[in-house]
Amino acid sequence: MRPASPFFLALTLASHVFAAPGDWPQWRGPSRNGVLDEGPALASSWSADGPAKLWESAPIPSDDDGGHGSVVVSDGRAYLSVVWHRDEPSETRTITDLLLRTRLNYQNPSALGKALVDKIEETRENLAPGLRGAKLDAFIETFIAENFDRKQREFFAGFVSARFKKGKLAIPLPDYEKLKSRAEKPFASQAEFEAWVQEQGFADHVKQTVLEAIPATRRVAEDTVVCLDAGTGKTLWVTREPGEPKGRNCSSTPCVSGGRVFAIGSTRIFAVDAVSGKTVWSQPLPAKGPGSSPLVVDGVVVVQAGKLLGFDAETGSVLWEQPAVGGSNASPASWSQGGRTIILANGRGEVSGVDLKTGEVLWSAPGGGDSTPAVSGDYVAVLSSKESIGFAGYRISGKGLEKLWNHPTDARRSQSSPVIHAGYVYLFEDGDHRCVEMASGRVAWSQKISSSITSPLLADGKIYVMGNNGNNLLMLKAGESERVELAKANMKALWVPSPTISNGRLFVRAREGVRCYNLAAAN
Repeated sequence: MRPASPFFLALTLASHVFAAPGDWPQWRGPSRNGVLDEGPALASSWSADGPAKLWESAPIPSDDDGGHGSVVVSDGRAYLSVVWHRDEPSETRTITDLLLRTRLNYQNPSALGKALVDKIEETRENLAPGLRGAKLDAFIETFIAENFDRKQREFFAGFVSARFKKGKLAIPLPDYEKLKSRAEKPFASQAEFEAWVQEQGFADHVKQTVLEAIPATRRVAEDTVVCLDAGTGKTLWVTREPGEPKGRNCSSTPCVSGGRVFAIGSTRIFAVDAVSGKTVWSQPLPAKGPGSSPLVVDGVVVVQAGKLLGFDAETGSVLWEQPAVGGSNASPASWSQGGRTIILANGRGEVSGVDLKTGEVLWSAPGGGDSTPAVSGDYVAVLSSKESIGFAGYRISGKGLEKLWNHPTDARRSQSSPVIHAGYVYLFEDGDHRCVEMASGRVAWSQKISSSITSPLLADGKIYVMGNNGNNLLMLKAGESERVELAKANMKALWVPSPTISNGRLFVRAREGVRCYNLAAAN
């Protein structure tokens, strides 16, 4: 790899969290762009069993119980921020949004249009009693093929299949509206809950289903930071702050900077001492349950939580707020030139450049969505949730973003973040792996691979990315001529968090905790 020019270093310095060589102290790594520039040589192949597992942490919840945040590593310690959910016994009863989705199989079908929804329900109610097993599966497949377009199939095939397989025992859609009207509004007791159910005019099978779905517990949560020994996986400390149950929306990755861990929970951003775990400061957020990950630049902590905010890293005081930049899932990046640092924020409909010191919006460009902008020198790449924009490459200057190219992308999910390396940008999104020449937008290669939300990282000339919904870790050669898969390992990891590499070790988030593997090349 060629040494970076002084100009390149000046451009990218603002994205760095100052850390020891080989550390991975924040979302998307030390430079906030998915690239690890330093560290030991990494193995170019694995055995059939994959890389050797070094350790597995004590249980840490995930998904609806603990979100999808990624692991960060700094100074021999691994950190994870989790909104730690649990259920505790309660006299109250609550129809939560989570229970509607997971136990009562609710999905809002309004995007299909009334005519198609009516056809689905009429077909479901009139299915022949003997239509079962393989015959029913074939009927469902034919119905979906004849009535749904591609995007409808992606979002609603499971919905239709589940309702057809339930047949007349599926909860009628008007009953769901009644249930939703009482969602997140607790009943004082089981008797009050049962009385309400009886009053709704539900069929007997719906009454039974609803009564069995709502447990004698209430959902509680704590905003939590977990610190592990990076060498052994031993839990060193756990810091808990009051929180609210917001489910898997709470998927922020912490940032370690200046001896502190900055974490976003369900209702707050807080800073804790990286060694002791003691809370230093805590501030409420304007939006609850964000998935955005904090960025620390020049003493300012920048987060997206309904709007873009800057906090003083030392005291936690609010330095500025920028409501023109919305969104709560994308994470900000930064770029610097001539002593001025600009925050790049992918908001609801645009990519905005915001002055770090004042919070002023300096310029904006077409974009929007949950993808974190990747910055390398004067290049920026980002995935937009707008199909007409899709995957786009820009050249950045003090005046704004100059669009170099874009590839319209009709993707079901658009949360993945790209990685730029040696003049090419790589994106692994919604089943499509592709490499694009950064300057021209020419597609160097593209291949359909089973994957969904996944943001890659690059280390030692290799790209690491989760595939097949987290079941596999793929190692690819970083090259523009063709897609070369060097190795694949069965990880059974979570499918949204990104893998982390630090000092020759791989850290992945699994459903039940954190796992660490040895990636270092043999001596």
